[in-house]
Amino acid sequence: MADFPYPARADAPEPSISPELAQKWPPASRAIDYPAFEKMIAAAPALQGRPQAVTWRINGEIIMALGWGRAILMQISHPKVAAGVGQHSHFYSSPAAKAQRFFNTLNRMLTLTYDTPREAWQAAHAIDTIHDRVNGQDESHARYSARDPELLKWVHATFADSMFKTYEMFVGPLSRAEKDEYLHHASFVAPLLGAPPGYFPGNQAELDAYIAEMLENGTLKVGPQAHQLADYVLEPLPIPVLGRVLQWYAKLLVGGMLPPVLREAYGFKVGKGGESALRVTAWIYRNLVHPILPPALCRWKVARKAVRDFKTKNPAS
Repeated sequence: MADFPYPARADAPEPSISPELAQKWPPASRAIDYPAFEKMIAAAPALQGRPQAVTWRINGEIIMALGWGRAILMQISHPKVAAGVGQHSHFYSSPAAKAQRFFNTLNRMLTLTYDTPREAWQAAHAIDTIHDRVNGQDESHARYSARDPELLKWVHATFADSMFKTYEMFVGPLSRAEKDEYLHHASFVAPLLGAPPGYFPGNQAELDAYIAEMLENGTLKVGPQAHQLADYVLEPLPIPVLGRVLQWYAKLLVGGMLPPVLREAYGFKVGKGGESALRVTAWIYRNLVHPILPPALCRWKVARKAVRDFKTKNPAS
């Protein structure tokens, strides 16, 4: 549901913007305020969180973190997103900082899913505040801003698509109706980040059509900056032997799940052996491991707490 708010560096240099582009730059926030968000939620009860919601079911699974690498590589295949990440984030830093980034992003996503409307709005406001500083020019000297609705849409769509693919691979099937419900609920974040209401894909057909168009219309380009960032995303953890094994599986997972055109652009070679290894490990987790795991080992703590709190407040539900 959330985009990936790569944290801006406090010491980042001022973006290099040519004089003709400097006027009215960067764009001001168009995000709605909290009273407007309250009215939006009140007018659409389906957007309110509940244990039966497919968003609660999907986003609460710990295994879903495996899909984030795919989402990030899809996102940075857009040159403007890659420029924003490369020029404005602590992307190339220590493993500890990398872990902190992961948990910051995770916490914002979980807040948008499980917390109160006020807390969800505050999380989105924090993301929008970060986006205020993320602007400049990409490798082709085209200007970009993290507040550009089109960039927000691409980041959002790739995240949702990656969640669906990861869930179906490691947890279980999703019907078209469930995917439509997820996307309808997730689309509430658009006006919170300054995109027009209804601008994000609201159902599976819209999501598929949008991603297919982006893959075919020449917008995406895996350039040197995207390759650099991909190497960082998939670098081995600083753990002897295990770090290399996890890196191998991460590359296999991302390569196996990426659309073929992007897989080729990044240079991933999965092969029949890799495809078999990925298929077998996913089958084992989905059919043998996940069904017997207690919630404490397969569901995020905040997701478990949200269900308990809901049942406490709604004992008849």
